[in-house]
Amino acid sequence: MLLIVASLLYLVGAYPQNQVTVNPNILVEIFGTPSTTKSDQMRLEDITVKPTEATSTFTDKDGNPCQCVPYYLCDSNLNILNDSDATGWGKLDVRYGEDDNCQETVELCCKNPITMEEVKPPKPDPKRPKGCGYSNPKGLDFQLTGGNGNEAQFGEFPWVVALLDALNESYVGVGVLLHPQIVMTAGHKAASFGAGTLKVRAGEWDTQTNKERLQAQERVVVQIEIRNDFKAGNLHNDVALLRLEQPLELAEHINVICLPSAGEDFSRSKNCVANGWGKDLFGQKGRYAVILKKVILNMVDRDTCASKLRETRLGKHFKLHESFVCAGGEAGVDTCQGDGGAPLACPFEENRYKLTGLVAWGISCGDNIPGVYANVAMFRAWVDRVVQSWGFSTDGNNIR
Repeated sequence: MLLIVASLLYLVGAYPQNQVTVNPNILVEIFGTPSTTKSDQMRLEDITVKPTEATSTFTDKDGNPCQCVPYYLCDSNLNILNDSDATGWGKLDVRYGEDDNCQETVELCCKNPITMEEVKPPKPDPKRPKGCGYSNPKGLDFQLTGGNGNEAQFGEFPWVVALLDALNESYVGVGVLLHPQIVMTAGHKAASFGAGTLKVRAGEWDTQTNKERLQAQERVVVQIEIRNDFKAGNLHNDVALLRLEQPLELAEHINVICLPSAGEDFSRSKNCVANGWGKDLFGQKGRYAVILKKVILNMVDRDTCASKLRETRLGKHFKLHESFVCAGGEAGVDTCQGDGGAPLACPFEENRYKLTGLVAWGISCGDNIPGVYANVAMFRAWVDRVVQSWGFSTDGNNIR
């Protein structure tokens, strides 16, 4: 499951006159501790993955010695290739269990063990994205099997970035890439940080490993711009822009999203997607072993959304602020499972998306109440002014 702390309305200020204290153990209270019960139905979130020792050898189902190596170093017959030109094959099973030799999603147990010192590092991939907002619906390098259906393929949504505390590597939230040197996220995520204390990781997928052929990239945030009219109590105008110390190198798995035009209406858009991870700590110290998730949602018009929200504890006099848009409301499918600042993107061409919202808040989780997002189209003029003042362009089709 994805982190929902920033999405629960009670915690982010449904009652702005009250000061709410967030319990630091809320992840355990919501999700419980990871299961230790053996089960064929074990979910990704039930365990913490431990990396396989590089020198370990095992026996495959045919009795042959095998060694866990990154997927791109195996051929279709599971023979180890000492060749950095290998790019992987077939499918990877994302299920884990004590009977599995390899405990990382991107490893395969391949025949003809070698010392890892013999392995050449993979060559940088020369392919560059052809414009903003293009997804990779089949992923890159491999296809997943064995999951619960809400895992994103590797590289499927190349605009999604993880936000980390630069001082302790803890997981902060999610952002979205607008330019190789600019990330957008929620104001309530950025408000606690200053220059140099926050960093982004682009191209991340499985937080438990760094053995993908295409590597993640990290950059330190050197400037944070939050809307002057952002209200921490009720999350009105909940957007922020982050300027990175150096530009990211765009690639197949790292790319910018397209921005909406000012005031663009997405209220009838369908099959939009929100992404996020769900960890209290990033990497192998984290409690939940999580691959990047995706939640598919339809947008909800303002009148319908406001009406639904008035049926909740917000009451009949609640007014939905103009800085919000809504999506979801289908039982069991909800961005309350998302992370604060996570992008909501809607398709406008085949396999191509525009940024529509940022996860802000919601009532409860997984019921028939829509989730609420910062309305990115409302802030397009502000985004242009800030980005241009930093000397950059917001034209995602001409970024090189």
